[in-house]
Amino acid sequence: MDSDDEWNAPFSSSSCSSVTPVPYGDLHTMSPYVATPQAAIDLILTELRLSQSDFLVDLGCGVGTINISAAKQFKTAGLGVDIDKDLVAQAVQNSEQAGVQSLLTFQVEDVLNTDLSKATAVVSFLVPRHLKLLKSRLVQFLDDGGRLACYHYPLQGVQPDNVLQLKEGMDKKIFIYRS
Repeated sequence: MDSDDEWNAPFSSSSCSSVTPVPYGDLHTMSPYVATPQAAIDLILTELRLSQSDFLVDLGCGVGTINISAAKQFKTAGLGVDIDKDLVAQAVQNSEQAGVQSLLTFQVEDVLNTDLSKATAVVSFLVPRHLKLLKSRLVQFLDDGGRLACYHYPLQGVQPDNVLQLKEGMDKKIFIYRS
């Protein structure tokens, strides 16, 4: 790993909370679960131009809302991965309740190990540290024709095709990347 690929917390202190607010998300050693608002999900899915022929991978899927919404709205199959087994169990249950479990798979996995070979679209709400660790794989994914949406944090050093402001005066943005 290059020295540019290494990440160190800006400070380390036992007083640092594991629930640091989103703007300070790079202080986390792993991306925390933060529910994405449905309006942002709808915008992401529309901007990714999903269809029934796509396969959507959600890196850090939480309770599966993005994959479930894509399956319900566009009949898009997909994979959701999260390191938290309880969130993955909830995602499976939510997909069953929504009647889209046949289109989706949820698994407990570190996003750094996720296979993107079937993906045509990827969604991420990962903190900058994780995006940096995944950058070479995500750039290759884009070079291979994939589409990527990063919620709140951009993929550093890569020019997005579109940046969507969620609400005037708020610092929440969606970064859309296409090949």
